[in-house]
Amino acid sequence: MSSKRTTALAVALATLVLAMTSASAEARIRCHDLEDPHKDYTQRGVQLYVGLGGQDYSIEDNDYKFLDEFDADGMFFFGVSLGLDRGVSLYFEGNASEHQTPSGDMTFGIGLIGIKYAPNSGPRHLWQPYGKFGLGGVYLWQDESCYELRRHHDEGNGYTGPAIGIAAGLDRFIGRRTAIFAEVGLTTGELETRVIKGKKHDLTDEIAITSGRVQFGLRFRL
Repeated sequence: MSSKRTTALAVALATLVLAMTSASAEARIRCHDLEDPHKDYTQRGVQLYVGLGGQDYSIEDNDYKFLDEFDADGMFFFGVSLGLDRGVSLYFEGNASEHQTPSGDMTFGIGLIGIKYAPNSGPRHLWQPYGKFGLGGVYLWQDESCYELRRHHDEGNGYTGPAIGIAAGLDRFIGRRTAIFAEVGLTTGELETRVIKGKKHDLTDEIAITSGRVQFGLRFRL
C-alpha cells in the first residue's frame, strides 16, 4: 500500500473517530439535560405573571370614613419582570379590587415599580422564596354617581396618591419556563389628589390609606 493511500486512510479513520466521539458527547449532554430538567429554573429573563387574590384597605382619617371598605371582592393582578443575575429582578405590576362602602361600590388599585430578590435563584432550585420592594401609586375610584356628605357628585369621582409596598412570596417551578407562586404584601400610601370629571384637585389634607393582600398566580418566562 502506498504512503499516500495509508495517509488518506489514517485521516479518514481519525475523522470517523472524532465524529463518533462528538456524537457520543452530544448524546450524553442531551441525556444529561433530560435527567436534569431543573437546570434552567432561574429568575433570569423577561417574565409575565397573572393571578387572583384578595385585598383589603383601611383609611385612618375619620373625616373620610365614608370611603372605608365594608367588604372586599376578588382581586385581579398582572405584572412583568426583567430578571438579572444573582436572583435580582426589576418588576412592574398592577392590581384592582372592588369594595362596598357607605357611598357605593369603589374600585381600589395599586401600581408598583420595584426590585425583587430571590436569594437561591438558580439551577436545581424548584422552590425559590423571594422578597419585593416597590414604589408607585394607589387609587380609589367610583364609576357611578353617589351622594357624599349629602352632596351629589356625578360619575368619575376618585382619589389618587403615592404609595410604597413590600411583599414576600414563594415561587415553585413546574417547568423550565413556568412557575406557580403565592405572595403576601403590605402597601401604605396617601390619597392627595381628588379627581372629579377628569379634573384634578389637590386635597388640603392627605388621606392615609393602608392595604394588605394575598395573591396566587402563574409566572411565564419568555
